[in-house]
Amino acid sequence: MQITSLESTPSKAAFLITKTGADGTAVLNAVRRAIISQLESFAIEDVTVYENNSALFNEYIAHRLGLIPLSYEESMAPDAQVEFSLMAEGPCTVYSRDLKTADEKVRVFAQNIPIAVLGLDQKLRLEATAIPGTSKTHAKFQCAHASYAQLVQLTVAKKVSDDDIVQTYPETKEKPEEFAKKHPELCDFNLEHVQIGDDVYKVDCKPDEFLFYVESYNNIPAQKQFERAVELVKSKLLELSKEMK
Repeated sequence: MQITSLESTPSKAAFLITKTGADGTAVLNAVRRAIISQLESFAIEDVTVYENNSALFNEYIAHRLGLIPLSYEESMAPDAQVEFSLMAEGPCTVYSRDLKTADEKVRVFAQNIPIAVLGLDQKLRLEATAIPGTSKTHAKFQCAHASYAQLVQLTVAKKVSDDDIVQTYPETKEKPEEFAKKHPELCDFNLEHVQIGDDVYKVDCKPDEFLFYVESYNNIPAQKQFERAVELVKSKLLELSKEMK
């Protein structure tokens, strides 16, 4: 299996994965599932509200707090607990950045999420506890998302009827193979022909070449999330191998 990075930013990563063999789909799906549900992250678990005369119930505010992405620190203990506090008085909008952490290793990552709007003389005062977990237990722990698609091959087609052309794109100077890498939506088994400018191409999916995409929701870069998932799948396979002997 050969992996080539096509894009790498803190929040997004794209890979071209070739020479996957017959088990390529199964392997990539295992990595995808690991990214979505098995990567550990921090999220707010318990909330104690001391004062709240806003228009929102305590439970509603607690639910919003739980969905705020927090930063992750691998050196923290598996049973670590990080305390947060919030104190605000209206008129104002309370944002996620108003949550104060007791440990800078774990802090609010998405700073501009609205929590509540406080009117005149309205107050919100609370404490919250964040713990590590995975989205196998609750979706609030999901720290990344992943998807993949087969890479398509575009070959010049003879004149076809307009009814056979499902999708059209504006004219481009890119070569067909480079265009295909940037458009995973071409991997549509109902799509037989595509028109790019004035040219019509036949669409064929390559059985052992894939585009793999990762999005990260916290401070861990998307490429690092991919690497974490690969190591996790590898460790589980080694553990299974030992159990089978």
